[in-house]
Amino acid sequence: MGSTLTQGQVTNHSYNAGYIVLSYFVSFVGCWTALKLLHRRTSRHGYYNWYLLLGAAASMGAVAIWSMHFIGNRAIIMAQGERYLQIQYNAAYTAGSFFLPICVLSVAFYLLGLSEKVSIARIMIVGLLTGAAVCGMHYFGQGGISNYLASYEWQYVLGSAFIAVTAATLALGVFFYFKATWTNNWMKRALCASVLAGSVSGMHWVAAVGTTYRYKEGFRKGNGLTRQATVVVVLCLAIGCCIALLTFAFIGQRVKNLSAHHARQVVLALVTFDEEGKLMVTPEGRLPCRKIAKTSMERNFDEIFDTNHPVFAWIYRASHYWPAVTDLIPGFRAHLGVMRHANTSQAGLIKVLSNQTTVDNLEKEANFGTRFKELFCVAASELAEYIHEPLKDLGVLSDSIMLSGTINKPRKLRIFSSSMTVNPLSNAEYGQMHPAFGRGQFLLLVRQANKRDAEKLQAAGFGFANLTYIMPLLAQNMEVTTGELSCTLHKIQRSLINRSILEPGVHIACYALRPKFRGGWDILINKNQRNLLPSVQLSSKTLRPWQIDILLKLDNMTVRDCYLYLQHRASDAQEAEKAFLSLVDQTMESLTRQIDHPLFENARFLAHPYLVPCRSLAGSQHRAKATVMMFRLIADAHYSSPLNGRLEFSSSRLFRAQQHVYPGSPDHGAFARQVHLEFAGLAEARTEVRAEPGPEVRSRSPTLSERSTRRKLSRSSVASSLIESPVEENGKRRSLFSASETRSGEMVPGNKRPGKGPKSRRLFGGIHVQNEISVDVSEVDQGQGTEEGLEMSDLGVRSEASVAPAETDNFADELMMLLVEESRQYYAKGRSVQV
Repeated sequence: MGSTLTQGQVTNHSYNAGYIVLSYFVSFVGCWTALKLLHRRTSRHGYYNWYLLLGAAASMGAVAIWSMHFIGNRAIIMAQGERYLQIQYNAAYTAGSFFLPICVLSVAFYLLGLSEKVSIARIMIVGLLTGAAVCGMHYFGQGGISNYLASYEWQYVLGSAFIAVTAATLALGVFFYFKATWTNNWMKRALCASVLAGSVSGMHWVAAVGTTYRYKEGFRKGNGLTRQATVVVVLCLAIGCCIALLTFAFIGQRVKNLSAHHARQVVLALVTFDEEGKLMVTPEGRLPCRKIAKTSMERNFDEIFDTNHPVFAWIYRASHYWPAVTDLIPGFRAHLGVMRHANTSQAGLIKVLSNQTTVDNLEKEANFGTRFKELFCVAASELAEYIHEPLKDLGVLSDSIMLSGTINKPRKLRIFSSSMTVNPLSNAEYGQMHPAFGRGQFLLLVRQANKRDAEKLQAAGFGFANLTYIMPLLAQNMEVTTGELSCTLHKIQRSLINRSILEPGVHIACYALRPKFRGGWDILINKNQRNLLPSVQLSSKTLRPWQIDILLKLDNMTVRDCYLYLQHRASDAQEAEKAFLSLVDQTMESLTRQIDHPLFENARFLAHPYLVPCRSLAGSQHRAKATVMMFRLIADAHYSSPLNGRLEFSSSRLFRAQQHVYPGSPDHGAFARQVHLEFAGLAEARTEVRAEPGPEVRSRSPTLSERSTRRKLSRSSVASSLIESPVEENGKRRSLFSASETRSGEMVPGNKRPGKGPKSRRLFGGIHVQNEISVDVSEVDQGQGTEEGLEMSDLGVRSEASVAPAETDNFADELMMLLVEESRQYYAKGRSVQV
């Protein structure tokens, strides 16, 4: 057949329908992969985003366009299928056509990700570049045909270019809109990919219809790339895209399952807002989070785990001063690892329980609250590593716990089932949730990111989304209602914008307590400033002595009595005194309108001034204090919360903790000392396990069995250092912590004597050492002492020992003790609780 063709002769051709369908499928796979990669792209900065950009350009250019082109040309059958008359390609042109669309699309996709705002002009430019990449690759690749000369009709050229540009602009514009509004699920991406693949295929086949092939004489058989070789390369690229899509599908399903598990667990999540009020999320539209525990172990806490629990107050303070726990986190990890090994390994369980008489003793010693503290700190450390930030910049804990898993039907609760029995050896991960609440809890770390931090997080692969767009997706992943999540996030956002701190001066506030049915107290606070009492500023300056005397006269008066006294005294007062009395009256009226509830009528004035942290004056380096005088009362337990649109009752324990964590608080150091004293045994035991081997250790390499034995001994030594176990001495059982007195009255371990044996270990407790260097600089008169005017004497070493300052009670602690004591006195007298 080939001998009948002459130079320039037009060759008839037909099409194979199977390859036409295959070419569209290959283009669809490449487009879908490219859109998936672009969906995960969060910024134009960072290696992570550059890899995604190049991957998307390669998927679109190399598979959706280049591979589709050569699979489509494989469908063209020349000269009734004569083998040596089929289309063959020049290797140089083929390679050039491979890189051409990748380069053009890299520029187009970069422009697409310049901003998250939808810009019609930018989308049109990107669509034009994408269409140019499709057309350019097609005609450049056609120029690489070795044995035929292709000619084109201009009508079909314009038509194919119009199809490529229009369909690409439509597909990318819709995709970008879905991405910006966080509604870009897999079905919508597939729809956009089908339209985008249609632009590539449509352009190709419209151009193919208007193409005429003329035979080239002098072409030697076998020169160039054969169709079979090209198809092999194309199919390899297509298979690579299919593998990438399957990988993304697997990761997406895994993340979805993980979110479903998180909705049933106690989880630490990070809520980060940028300067524009957008929320940081992962590419899947989820909050960055890490599991703290499977459940909150409420069966072993003294009460239900909520914001009134002492453990929550501890982790709240720890999050406001991360340096207090940073050094202890490696010890926490080691301790939790040992306990997990002891719970899951039968051999480890035997070692831990060796010489233990009963399991009840171990359960009595186990402190599940302490375990939860360790789990929280480890989860926070893992979360900081996940977002590539130091722990000290992770954020502070929100003052609310969000219940998750509340929109799905809960599992049936078997009250008298044996499965409700809790393993006493398990940690806080193995407890049971309270059935009246959601199946999980989200503890939220809150952070405000500036522009530089936001760019850094975006470069690391995180995105910032508008709350309106991301809220439904977040609520679905957390299994909560959209209204509940919206209320929580907007409240957090307001707290970041409006820093809650008093202004300098004198204030009159209301300190109202309400008893809780499960024990403890709630306190009346501002809904938008939850660390502040309802208060009104009386004066921005310090009061004069005669003004203080007037307020002292109001001590222990009810609100009504205070009004009557002020009116009576103002009747015969001088102008200055009358003005101050009027000011006090107006301040009380403002406070009454703010509370707007009959319970305030029973409040009594406490004329004692309390110092409360306030905003420092501009340029001042000292911590400022405002003076606050209180109306105090104890409300009935039946009063609802919120009290009105501005005030609500909240945890008094959390409120007291909030008074210790203001910026520059001296209580941070005291809290750090308490934490190190509480967990000192973990760090010491961990250090001892890492001790160097003695000289008696042999230099030869240990065998496999020896290495296994050493690992078991290492686990056993750690476990024994963290869990009290008795020892044998002279055939008698003696505890390591049984004490005997020395001559000096000191207490030492029962199996040790002073001056004998190795130095005893102190597992739980110790002395916290803190260095403080003071340099006293004073002038010395010239001529005194030496010729240089300096006097040097007493160059010996001096040392001082003192007790570190303990944490002082703040106004909230003092008022709590005062009101509780007054209520007890009234109860003791058999009278109603009306302070």
